[in-house]
Amino acid sequence: MAAPPAGRESVMNLKRAQLMLTLMIFLIGGMTVTTVIGAGNQDKQEDSGILRLNLLWTNDVHGHIAPEPARFMNPAFPPPLGGAASAARYIKEIRSKAAAAGEEVLLVDAGDMFQGTPIGSKTQGTAVIEYFNAIGYDLVVPGNHDFDMGRENAERLARMSNFPWLACNLVQESTGKIVDWCKPYLMLDYQGIKIGVVGIITPSTKSMSFPQNVAGLEFQDMAAKLAEYRDIVKAEGADIVFLAIHEGLPFDPKEGWKSITGSTQTETATELQGTFGSNYSSGGMNLMELVNQVPGIDFAVGGHTHRGYHHPWIDPINHTMCFETFGNGSSIGHAILLIDRETKTLLGYEGAHDRGTLITLFEDEIWPDEEIAELIRPHQEKAEAALSKVVGSSAVALGRGGAGSNLIGNLVTDAMREYFDADFSFQNLGGLRADLPAGDLTARDIFTVLPFGNELVLVEMDGRMVRRIIERKLCGTSNGICISGPLLAFDTGRPDWDRAVSLSFQDEPWDPDRKYKVVCTNFLMEGNSGLDFLTLVSAEQITPTQITTAEVVEHYLEKHSPVRPKIDNRWVERAGQAQAQYLAEEHLKES
Repeated sequence: MAAPPAGRESVMNLKRAQLMLTLMIFLIGGMTVTTVIGAGNQDKQEDSGILRLNLLWTNDVHGHIAPEPARFMNPAFPPPLGGAASAARYIKEIRSKAAAAGEEVLLVDAGDMFQGTPIGSKTQGTAVIEYFNAIGYDLVVPGNHDFDMGRENAERLARMSNFPWLACNLVQESTGKIVDWCKPYLMLDYQGIKIGVVGIITPSTKSMSFPQNVAGLEFQDMAAKLAEYRDIVKAEGADIVFLAIHEGLPFDPKEGWKSITGSTQTETATELQGTFGSNYSSGGMNLMELVNQVPGIDFAVGGHTHRGYHHPWIDPINHTMCFETFGNGSSIGHAILLIDRETKTLLGYEGAHDRGTLITLFEDEIWPDEEIAELIRPHQEKAEAALSKVVGSSAVALGRGGAGSNLIGNLVTDAMREYFDADFSFQNLGGLRADLPAGDLTARDIFTVLPFGNELVLVEMDGRMVRRIIERKLCGTSNGICISGPLLAFDTGRPDWDRAVSLSFQDEPWDPDRKYKVVCTNFLMEGNSGLDFLTLVSAEQITPTQITTAEVVEHYLEKHSPVRPKIDNRWVERAGQAQAQYLAEEHLKES
């Protein structure tokens, strides 16, 4: 946030001076603001010289617009969330109050809008965009998952939107120009205050999507494009620059800042990316690093990482305020930005309540708006009719965790391996999107765990490739993968690519020359999740099955319910254990 111009301080009244002082205290004292900044609402009737802009935002909605239980809070007794209808009620009330008080409202979304629920996926995003249109979003930024059903579908959704899609770094390869269904930026005017909005999509979309879904598209460098369009909107008269971006903040902001300043004990860039950066950032750059590298951005709304912040992270050097919610339709963000009318500078913000800027959409606290509920209901009924069927049951709650403590992962990989009578199956942790309670399980439950419709492929691999997959997921700070078939012990104190100390298949030691029957998703065979070397496997070794992971899991549940997956010896760390001789004879090196 820029300071007021020299010589103008004398015109700032006491309230604004106190606000600026409060903000500076928090900037000096820590990386995040831990109490609500602002003068409060009691003086709204006075002409304070401050424009109050109500910033409302969502990110990573992933199709969660229908009412649903908040299992992430309490799997056994989840409180009900009202979805889009509760969000709409809140938005309408804020607009009404803002209009009466002479304030302004800006409503934005930071990407990953539809993929992840039956209503989102079965309608290919149409239901979500119809809701966004009905409630009146001002702008959105596309996310990587908005390409999960192909670029043509993403373009279709953009063209049916009554608001612009912004992405200054999304370019058509054949022309070198921004795709014609997105704009690079947007100029907004609120009572004479001009705000230039620059939109960015994470460049990781290229590596996180199937090649055919992003064919012909280029996702350009974030820092270079942000600097370019910051200057463009400034030249067009923007007083304030707003970054809307599908890229997120680190999971731990204090440690993330240490990685930027070099004060962390972590030694390598790879470790920094895996520990503190956004999970899927391109080249290790996340939102915190971006706004630190590119000055002149007043505030930003991010997404992608599902890391909610009750108070914005504020860059201590450039003073950029960065906002983000936890995603999945669980909340809406609301911050009141305080803008000095005379100097046209951003002074600070107020939280929507005493706990900060995130509003959890509890149905009993924010009663659903009936108009939006009626809009959503037909889509919901049509999409979910077949998903109510009970396909099996579990005797235990199925939670996600690391590779060695992931009951959902064990269930999924066991189902994959059994269905195809394979030697080895594996699944990336990021592809498992929900926990499940004990009891009856429906097709809808399985969909919440596996929403992406990935198809399974059979692959013939020699032992060297199998071990290379495992060793890749033991490298550095990787959290591993879920596996079925082998029993693995490893020691992370050993060098990368040589951490396995025992590895066996059906009581037989790993054999580098044996041909193993392997099953995994087509997503992983495309080289995603750090397994780029899988693209080198010849087509003759790969057999498409045209069967999805969800179908295989449903079949397994129908056959074995009630299932009782347990933690076993398939992925165990044993520090100090001597490496078996059959492994010591073969060392895999990263190419």
